[in-house]
Amino acid sequence: MGSSPWLLISLMLAACSAGGGHAGPLIPTRLRVEYMDRPLGLDVARPRFSWALEHTERAEVQTAYQLTLMQWQNSSSGGLNAVEKSLQWARRQMLGSDGFVSLMEGSSLASVHWDSGWVESNQSTNVEYSGTPALQSDSVYVWMVAYRDSKGVASAAGSSYFNTGLLTVSDWSGAVWLDGEQGNQLRTSFTINPKVDINMFSTENSGLAASFCYVAGLGYYTMHINGKLVSDHVLGPFTTFEERLPYYAHDVTDHLQIGESNVIAVTLGHGWYSQTSVHAGGRSLLLKCGIHFNDGTSMDVVSSTAWKQIAGPIVADDIYNGQMYNASMETEFWESTLYNDSSWAAAATVATPPTGVLSWPAIQPVRKVQAYAAIKLSEPAPGVFVFDFGQNMAGICTLTMDSPGEPGTNVTLLHAEIMSPNGFVNHHYGNTAELSTYIFGDKVYSQPIVFEPKFVYSGFRYVQMTGFPGTPSLTRTLVAHFVHTDMEMSGNIEFAPNDHILNSVQHITRAASLSNFIDIPTDCPQRERRGWLGDAQLSAETTLNNFDMGASYTKFMRDILDSQIQIAKATPKIAGAVPDCVPWYHHGGAPADPAWGTAYTLIWQWMYQYYGDDRMLATYYDGVAQHMDQLIAESNHTSGLLEFSRYGDWCSLQHGGGCRKSSALVSSFYFILQMDALANAAAMLGKADDAKKYSDLAKSTREAFQGAFYDKDQQMYIDPNLGPQTSVPLALFLGVVPEDQVEAVVGNLITDIVTANTYHMNTGIVGTKYLLPMLSKYGHHDVAMALASQTTFPSWGYMVMQTATTLWESWKGDEFTAVSSRNHIMFGGQSSWYYQYIAGLNVAPVSKGWESIVIAPYITQAIPGAGGDLAGADATIITARGSVRSSWTMASPACATGTENQDVTLACAGPSGTIANITFASFGTPKGSCGNFSIYNCSSPNSMDKIKALCVGKHSCSITASTKFFGGDPCFDVKKSLAVQATCTAGSPYTISITVPVGSSALMRVPLPKGTSSSQWLVSEGSTVVWKSNAFVAGDPGVSAAAATSTYIEFTVGSGNYVFSLVAEE
Repeated sequence: MGSSPWLLISLMLAACSAGGGHAGPLIPTRLRVEYMDRPLGLDVARPRFSWALEHTERAEVQTAYQLTLMQWQNSSSGGLNAVEKSLQWARRQMLGSDGFVSLMEGSSLASVHWDSGWVESNQSTNVEYSGTPALQSDSVYVWMVAYRDSKGVASAAGSSYFNTGLLTVSDWSGAVWLDGEQGNQLRTSFTINPKVDINMFSTENSGLAASFCYVAGLGYYTMHINGKLVSDHVLGPFTTFEERLPYYAHDVTDHLQIGESNVIAVTLGHGWYSQTSVHAGGRSLLLKCGIHFNDGTSMDVVSSTAWKQIAGPIVADDIYNGQMYNASMETEFWESTLYNDSSWAAAATVATPPTGVLSWPAIQPVRKVQAYAAIKLSEPAPGVFVFDFGQNMAGICTLTMDSPGEPGTNVTLLHAEIMSPNGFVNHHYGNTAELSTYIFGDKVYSQPIVFEPKFVYSGFRYVQMTGFPGTPSLTRTLVAHFVHTDMEMSGNIEFAPNDHILNSVQHITRAASLSNFIDIPTDCPQRERRGWLGDAQLSAETTLNNFDMGASYTKFMRDILDSQIQIAKATPKIAGAVPDCVPWYHHGGAPADPAWGTAYTLIWQWMYQYYGDDRMLATYYDGVAQHMDQLIAESNHTSGLLEFSRYGDWCSLQHGGGCRKSSALVSSFYFILQMDALANAAAMLGKADDAKKYSDLAKSTREAFQGAFYDKDQQMYIDPNLGPQTSVPLALFLGVVPEDQVEAVVGNLITDIVTANTYHMNTGIVGTKYLLPMLSKYGHHDVAMALASQTTFPSWGYMVMQTATTLWESWKGDEFTAVSSRNHIMFGGQSSWYYQYIAGLNVAPVSKGWESIVIAPYITQAIPGAGGDLAGADATIITARGSVRSSWTMASPACATGTENQDVTLACAGPSGTIANITFASFGTPKGSCGNFSIYNCSSPNSMDKIKALCVGKHSCSITASTKFFGGDPCFDVKKSLAVQATCTAGSPYTISITVPVGSSALMRVPLPKGTSSSQWLVSEGSTVVWKSNAFVAGDPGVSAAAATSTYIEFTVGSGNYVFSLVAEE
């Protein structure tokens, strides 16, 4: 008899003691299995578990944990809904581990599969299942974890669950591959008759415990059961299909009907699998559903020749070109039990079944994540309607029509990223149509017609529609859906003031990043849509700071390995090589350009750094080493450099622009970086000989790099296809610049930026990634801020000024002139600089997975006239261990404004403040407000010098806003005004708020204002003084030590929230 868990739970709660109150250790949160939240279809034999810790006190750690794995029983009904409700109920009782287990077992909901007992360890991420019983296929497991803090107090248990997929080939027995090329609509019907009594009082599905379907629909698929959509993904995985065939798992418990007929209906699309540029095979379906009853019995439904199939109304679908839908071929209600399929053909089997390994995708599905209504609707010609959605994106549209057109006529949707000045869209890609078409049939409709293309996506902001029957509505006719891998946006950074250009640039960077993660990191969502490794590695730290990438990069590393294996099979002479594009279907070259193939090594390294992924480090070591050895074989053994290069600093403006410019300096740079990474990994894995081999080679290649590219006379790094803005930052990053020449080399770089390029960048995608960080690191954060804040060509801000809502592929172009793609992530490396330098959030160099953190915000005054003023920044990254935050705010500046011939008073707040610096001054036609002034039309060239001479060092000063005082009239016959902004010494120049997760520690570096020393400042944390008289003051909980350098005061802190203020010491 099916039994509801609620009565059993309520009876058991009285016997279970609740955990402690709200003080002390709190219930673990963010429970993840293999980086996934409640994954379905998991096929990892020894999955890893992670949880985040919370505590009411500072400087707390986990000293022990208890992890319990329980197998959900089939004695109760309701599938995963019942599991989730049971766990929610139990969590509210704040039970400890033992109480949780007693509740689950006592109510016959779950039985213990494995219990770790209390393990003395601070590890809370990637804890591997180490039980003896192997996990079973097609099963639900509940897991719970509690931890003890530094005082030995235990938390209540956090809980979650996962479902296992089909773990062995034999688990798929009975299912056969069906040939979707013989008809893209497939269905089967069956009846469920469990051998149990029907419980007339149960609100659950009587007799049915749970049911999961495992579906490999190649290339893409949708699935309905009894007329209801089961699949929630839009597209599907792109893999090396010869090596790996992805399948999804679906909980279908609530979709099935007991004692009645049931129908499973699947529609297949080409996807990548049978797209013409890949064509790994034809559309195919393999399916197995396990249906489990309360009495422990089960039945299977499998794909077989008993299924029926027919060609449906989707007469064409192509990733690049769009979909054609012919409504005259609709089979109404075919996904439900109401339809009679007797006229359909028996399903055909695939003549040569695919041979890749059936695998859980190990990544969140691609979904419709955000909907957009149009912000503008125009009609540039009769019957031609253009919708502007205000956001460039990867996505699809839903079309709603209240009445049909004439049979045989059609509505077309043409997607594009830009408009032409004449009001029509400008679809400027010749290789991809991005056109979806709906052809009307002769059916009489009682409801509005809704058309949403399946198995395709486009890159677009605008949609041009023709053939619409009637007058379209701005908000109802067409709705756009942003489509991407449904990964969590775990990072966020905002800048003050709110209208600062950096906020807009951060938005277009994140939008480009999301648009270009459709199961794999792609270059663009319209023209190529391929996994170019150069784009992937240069944007990886941006994505790691903005999104939870644990699952996504786990899957992508597997993709790279699969491509490496395919190349070794096809071309043994370059075994070990990886290609430019992954998955590898002869797009790009092989071996990869070194700056592209480095994605294999660097993403591998960053997954260890950001997630502490020891398993990935060990699993991919051999593959990365083989890749490295292939590069060593490719290198010039005479020069000691890796000279092979295809792309160099791709799309640089140096020497007139143009993208394809090889560079031995760039290739050798990445050659060295990869050897460093491999040497470090080898040392951690106990491979001493390898560690020595690669570290020695890195050392000798550094020497060769310095000898080949450094011009001692010019004190400059020279490569004929690079400018100083790329060559110098790469040399600085490698640490090859002689210590006594760093200042001169950096000075020459600054001259190039300031004099030759007037505070504009001149880099390609490689130089762009490293220029800003090296400027900040080597004492020129103000110059980096000026570059980052530019709004004229070439700059990120220029793209924004030209109405961009995603990053471009080129610095060039304007609102109406497209130069290459308008949605590329390859210039997006600067977002990681926002987090790492402006906000100062970094994993400590010798640490992993945010165990030890360095919080070192760079705070500086802008260069007058160059731009880059910033009043504050607030950044949070939700890591696997919990939230890390850095938020700083500059003290409000002293400002004064007045009209011509008026006396204007500039004064510091408080009785003892003095004017330290003038950050803005303009006598002429300034615009803006305090904190956001700018020069407009005219300004006296003497404005800054005159006011500095008059006011700096004083508490207040009076300025006469006259042509006499400023030495001339900057603009005749124009009413002039004065605007002044200054910083003062009194009070705190800035405050910094930080959060450190439980179990982690941090070095908090409070930066010293330029030109001052630590002896001039007193530091408070909250209301407690922690630095005075140039020495640490103990006593503040969580702050354990402090030391000073010439540029910052560094505090050692434990977990918790802190607010540091810097105050001039009397």
